[in-house]
Amino acid sequence: MSTLIISIELLLGAVLARCIYLFYFHPLSRYPGPLLARVTNLWKLSAYLSGEHHIVEQQLHQKYGNVIRTGPTSLSISSLSGFEAIYGFNKAIEKGDFYNFGRDAHTSGGSVFSARSEADHRVRRLKTVGPALTMAKIAAYEPIISKNVSVFLSKLAAAQASVEAGSIINIAPIVHRFTFDTIVKVIYGDSLSSQPYTSIRGADGLVEAFKGMSKYAWATSMVPWLSWLMSSRPMIALTRRPTKDTEGNFVGLTAFVNRTRDILLAHPDKTLHSSQPSIAKNYLQVPQDDSKHMLPDEMWRECFNFTFAGPGSTAAALTTILYQLGTEHGRPWQARIRAESSSHPPNPNSPSVLLAVIKETMRLNAPFPTAFPRTITHGAENAIPDLPAPLPVGTLVSANTYILGHSKAIWGADAEAWKPERWLVPERDRKALEDKFVVFSKGSRGCIGREISLIMLSEAVVGVLGQWKIDATGDLRGKAFLEMQYSECEVSLTKVNDISVGGAQIS
Repeated sequence: MSTLIISIELLLGAVLARCIYLFYFHPLSRYPGPLLARVTNLWKLSAYLSGEHHIVEQQLHQKYGNVIRTGPTSLSISSLSGFEAIYGFNKAIEKGDFYNFGRDAHTSGGSVFSARSEADHRVRRLKTVGPALTMAKIAAYEPIISKNVSVFLSKLAAAQASVEAGSIINIAPIVHRFTFDTIVKVIYGDSLSSQPYTSIRGADGLVEAFKGMSKYAWATSMVPWLSWLMSSRPMIALTRRPTKDTEGNFVGLTAFVNRTRDILLAHPDKTLHSSQPSIAKNYLQVPQDDSKHMLPDEMWRECFNFTFAGPGSTAAALTTILYQLGTEHGRPWQARIRAESSSHPPNPNSPSVLLAVIKETMRLNAPFPTAFPRTITHGAENAIPDLPAPLPVGTLVSANTYILGHSKAIWGADAEAWKPERWLVPERDRKALEDKFVVFSKGSRGCIGREISLIMLSEAVVGVLGQWKIDATGDLRGKAFLEMQYSECEVSLTKVNDISVGGAQIS
């Protein structure tokens, strides 16, 4: 018994000593923040699971300044110079163990998203972008996107027809199924399904499964011991049990994983012989002696990574754009977009009223309201400007795009106001705005799906406004996890029968 008591006393003493060190003597003890964050990451996990961690973090920056301590070894930065230092071109700031959820537990194989070092990322980016995501390749996907926009519009029409004229409908789930089906079709082509994937048998609950997967993968990474526990063999066996229907058929995420592995690993000929262009087909066509060639499992991981990251963030963006256009301040912009699109087809690479609305909405409503942490390694101790001392190796540093998008220091006194007109300025001034627009991140690790996302957003917005006038008469509700997950976007759609070009009123 005495041995047990001594052991407990020693353990409590060690914990107390550790807490004292973290509170008063750790190199990060000079930075302000929540008291609990000094000794544990559980504070950060609790804020994250509340679905409002971006608001909590924003309030902390408003209280304490540009640099706050968000964990025993982590800092949050809210300055533009800090963001550029973290996510720019510094090769010694890497993606550390936080991203192990995106790496194979046995081989450490990952994707372009989870690549640890700049060198590894450069190789993976060449393999993913070169064969399938150049502007010429993306142009070949546009007919696929247009076809799916038509399906999206028909589903909105059916939803509106199911209620009385002028009644509210919730478009959030319809938007998310559209973005999922479109991106899946662009990635895998017709070989996965000739129909929109969410409409086939066995796809029930798939969109929600992906939302849950992103939520909890990110959550467990916030607490190292929890991440280790969830990646252990027993927990993997427990949490990744295949799901089946009453007839024994695989359904949901299990069915999706099996089908995508089948067309890429077991029967790639299904994809190669498809007449429809797709990202997967372009990868499969790379010769084996080409430096951009990927092994089958590597190819599957990259394609699955796109499926994991793209639909949710694009759905969040499109949901907020349509809702914002339906508000009192947004409704006049509907007519301007209609007038513009009647003479110029949407082009996400050219300045326009449409692009101004898209960017201003994404600035205020970041699709990823979550900070993506990076790890300080040797050589990056002084990489973050305006800090009082070098950062210790192993420090996690991050900057939240939501907070930067709302920063008055960056965007001016009207930072909280939705003003698309701020983007309708001469090219020199617009370049300064682009430098502050961090929604798609910065540097070599910037979003590689940016162009596809902007095409989808542009075509969907123009398509909706070509048929309806939007009124945001209900609520916009959602929670912030890895991506912003909206459950409700209540609007009413009124059919547009007569459109006058030139900005005149719509009857």
